[in-house]
Parts: sequence; C-alpha cells; structure tokens
Amino acid sequence: MFNLVQGKDHEQGFSLVELLAAITILSIVSLVLTAYFTNALSYSKQNQNKTIMVNLGRNALSFMEKMEFDALSDYFINQNHTSISPSGCVRTGNQLDCTTYNQLLNISNPAVLPAILQPEINGITYEVTIEYQSQLKDELDPTKDPTKDPTKVPTLDPTKAAKYLLPVQVKVVGQGNKASKGNETIVEGYITDERIR
Repeated sequence: MFNLVQGKDHEQGFSLVELLAAITILSIVSLVLTAYFTNALSYSKQNQNKTIMVNLGRNALSFMEKMEFDALSDYFINQNHTSISPSGCVRTGNQLDCTTYNQLLNISNPAVLPAILQPEINGITYEVTIEYQSQLKDELDPTKDPTKDPTKVPTLDPTKAAKYLLPVQVKVVGQGNKASKGNETIVEGYITDERIR
C-alpha cells in the first residue's frame, strides 16, 4: 500500500545554500538601488542649487534694469569700470558695505545692493558679480568695427540702438566650492535706457 503521509525525512524547506544565495542576491540588488537613490539625491541637490543661482542672476539683472541708465552708462563706459561685485564693497565679517557703489550709481537704499551681491539662501552664501560686456557693446555699433560696412544697416539702425543698450553678464558663484564649474552660473542680458522701455 502506498503511504500518502510523508515522514520527517521528506520535510520541505530552504537549504542553507539556497538561503545564502537569496541573501547574496538581495544584497547586490539593495546596493545597486542605494547607489541609484544616492546619485538621484545628489543630482536633485545640484539642480536645486543651479535653479537658485539662475534665479539670483535674473534677480540681479532685473535690479540693474530698474536702475538709472545714465548712471550705469557713466559708471561702465565713461569711468571704465568693468564690474559691480562683492569685492568692490567693504566687508565687515559676513556683512557688505557698498557705500561706494551706492554713491556712484545713485542707489538710495544702502541695504539693497549688499542683498543683491551676497545673498544667503538655505544656509549657502552666494556671490553675484555683474560684468559689463564692452565687446558686445562694440558689436552693436558697426562704426566701431572696421570689418563691418556701416552703410549696410538693417531696418533698426545699430548705431542708434547701441546707445540705448548696456550688455551685461551676471555671474553667480556658490560659496561652498568655488573651484567647481557646476557651482557657477552665468546669466546674460541687456540693460535698456528708460527712454525706450
């Protein structure tokens, strides 16, 4: 007669080898997933920092666009200054005193420019530098470039447009790691004269 009941010798379960193989496979999968999530977190943090720096650059450019065009034009063109930066301010601890810029650029509120040039967001201090791009100014005016024919002028006369525009670039650097290229953002734009805004 055939015995349907199995004895102790035929108990079902995992052997030690099967258990070790399962733990090894699970460990490899968990290491791969941990590395993936760590990289995703790092990438997300870099994107967040880049977004903040782009917004700070746009903020500085927007601030410059609201300033008096004649004062800026005099500062950059007539006085031959190349930039507005935190290094041009007097530093007291972590605070900036930009009295010289405030006087040269006719800025009435002394607290605004330090907040633009050295903002602190999420515990990270950023440095914002506004640079005048004289080579782009010269490119707008064909009379300054001997390779261009000033008689061949498009419908908008660049010789007239050049005097109403100041090309600038805003460079934003995070204080955490100045040497890293991913820790720097540049926003370019034009400051326009109030008469054509």
